[in-house]
Amino acid sequence: MTSSHNMVPQLHIHPILWLFALTAVLTGTLAEFLVIFFIVVIHELGHYLAAKWYGWRIRKINLWVFGGVMETEEHSSKPIREEAWIIAAGPLQHLWIYGVLFLCKESSAMPASLVEIGFLYNTTILLFNLLPIWPLDGGKMVFLLLSYIFPFRLAHTLTIVSSIAFSLAAVVSLLLFFPFTLSAVMLTGFILWENRLEWKQRYYIFLRFLLKRYLTPITEKSKIRPVIVNPNTRLLHVFFRFKRGQTHHIYVKPSKRQSDWLEEHTCLDAYFKMKQHQISAGELLSRSK
Repeated sequence: MTSSHNMVPQLHIHPILWLFALTAVLTGTLAEFLVIFFIVVIHELGHYLAAKWYGWRIRKINLWVFGGVMETEEHSSKPIREEAWIIAAGPLQHLWIYGVLFLCKESSAMPASLVEIGFLYNTTILLFNLLPIWPLDGGKMVFLLLSYIFPFRLAHTLTIVSSIAFSLAAVVSLLLFFPFTLSAVMLTGFILWENRLEWKQRYYIFLRFLLKRYLTPITEKSKIRPVIVNPNTRLLHVFFRFKRGQTHHIYVKPSKRQSDWLEEHTCLDAYFKMKQHQISAGELLSRSK
């Protein structure tokens, strides 16, 4: 049984959120800030509760303005459909928030001005998180879609490149068509910084994906997909072909026998346990016979 301590997520408030709180106090917009903070917390709790339902191990939740990031120990090792539900659980919370706001409006349980603010920010936060930008929910959904189509490494690279391109386009649109606001500048800077970090760490993220794949037993439900490579293909380049949710048999061509193939765990074992980082698929196949 899960202890009550483990059921409570560890919350980390990003410095940018503290800056927004200070700005709200100084500008007399504390009520608006508290509404935003409440909606963001409910949104992230949706992700958290869905992840706990599926048995994910959660490290912490980072809160920032208009969203947050839930850090887990899974590292793309879970089924794509399962992760999709966890991502969707955040935006789905906004639906019942709309219901609560509507009831408050009809019953006059809250001041009309505060209800209108609630509607405004609930819609803003929902639409903002659905943008195809990493690490927003929309960006994560794009990553899952690309992971379903392409190998993990290519899917991750395409996600970050498209996210940065969309972010830059959004910045240009804000400068040309909307009035200047400090909050927009801070949010844009934060997102571009997060994308820069994700890009710089892309090789580490890929290795973490491989290591998790190596340490996690393969389920019988995994779809087997052949990967055909040349004998001189290095193991790392073999791994570039690995997709989420699929188990790979590595066929080394040309081969005299149809049965000349390697299990993916054999390749991962040679790379991580035996430290044979430069070995080719052909050499590993010869040693495995």
